[in-house]
Amino acid sequence: MSYTIFCDFDGTITLTDLGKALLTKFSKEDWQKYDKLVLNGKIGTREALIKQWDTVKASKEEILAVVDQIEIDPSFQSFFNWVNNCDIHFIVVSDGFQEFIEEIFKKEKIESSLIDIRANSMKIIDNKLTLSFLTDECEHGCANCKYSHVLEYKKKGNKIIYIGDGLSDILPARELADVIFAKEREDLAEKLKGDPRVIEFSNFSEIQAILNEKFIN
Repeated sequence: MSYTIFCDFDGTITLTDLGKALLTKFSKEDWQKYDKLVLNGKIGTREALIKQWDTVKASKEEILAVVDQIEIDPSFQSFFNWVNNCDIHFIVVSDGFQEFIEEIFKKEKIESSLIDIRANSMKIIDNKLTLSFLTDECEHGCANCKYSHVLEYKKKGNKIIYIGDGLSDILPARELADVIFAKEREDLAEKLKGDPRVIEFSNFSEIQAILNEKFIN
């Protein structure tokens, strides 16, 4: 049986959500109201992301200083090594930005070239942030259509393991995943509460133990 693992980055691999950390520090407006609109189905994550980041003005140096403070789950490195040894395709899907993901992996001495990263892009010129989206706008209004990335492998007949925590993970996990690891006490776990496919977790060592025992051996 062929498995593919899809994993969110911010707040899942990282201990804190980088996007929220940057918005909290540099946005002068109530950026959280857009998350609430997404949760209530009023707008998509793409519209929310555009509106949120439009409130931010910061230099590249200021932003990278925050990026440098972000830590990853201490057990992720061991988990990723195990996944590689099991020859399982591991894909990072993120509404965040490729440049920051690679920077964090570099800081943590994780070779990002070994990881299939599917994320958006951000350029910072004269304290102005310009977003470039990886996927075209979809019917769901996604910033980066995680659904389409997962569907690509679902159509191949692969069993889908989805690991995530937030709003952008709800649709692909709910509609396409065979097994869902949802970060405990976060939006994904709350929204899919009661779904028999959902296993709540706090760190990647727990995920590895469960996968090794019940699914991949």
